[in-house]
Amino acid sequence: MSSYSNNHNTSMGRAPNPAHNRQLPNNTRANGTNGIYCYGCQQTKPRLAFSETQIKKAASSTPKKTHQPMCKNCTPTQATSLKCLRCAKTLPMESFSKTQRKNQEMATCMDCRKYIEDDDSEEDYEIENDPEYYDGDIQDVL
Repeated sequence: MSSYSNNHNTSMGRAPNPAHNRQLPNNTRANGTNGIYCYGCQQTKPRLAFSETQIKKAASSTPKKTHQPMCKNCTPTQATSLKCLRCAKTLPMESFSKTQRKNQEMATCMDCRKYIEDDDSEEDYEIENDPEYYDGDIQDVL
């Protein structure tokens, strides 16, 4: 057996994750404890109160670029629904196109977008009713 398998747990078939051994910057650890300071609720909490992503970001912080970790309770959740600007209904994200999801304050659901597009279709447009339309010879205008 190799020295690698003797020294490491290989029951899962993977090498150990080096991120688990990273040290957090001194300013994120509580004074002499194993807790981490949460910048959301401003309390020192145990490591289990933080997601792995928050811990990794804090561990990879540099003096110029610091990450202020937030516990799971303080970390904002992703939106699962939006309010349509036109019909004022709160609908699931699937009811909005990806383009509409980007500007959530001005989002219009797909049903309303379809209605707007159908209402503005060119089939209903009659050029003769356009006040800018001139049916005469172009030379008369020039």
